[in-house]
Amino acid sequence: MIDSKPDILDVALADLISDQIEKRHATELRAVLSTGNEITMHGTFTIGRDFIIYRTARDDNGRWAMTPFSHIVQLIV
Repeated sequence: MIDSKPDILDVALADLISDQIEKRHATELRAVLSTGNEITMHGTFTIGRDFIIYRTARDDNGRWAMTPFSHIVQLIV
């Protein structure tokens, strides 16, 4: 017997976030972290399987930051 899973289970969180960013033409994400801090991410974003890479609002030197999904409690796209 072959155990088959619904396709939706194979959709990663990263794919869902990327899709929302593209649909909304988002250039800013807000997130509440497990520490209670709220951050604002500006981008062009790179969404990895475990993290979001983004440019920080206060950094004009072209530096990028990374926030792991595991630290995010709430994400506002």
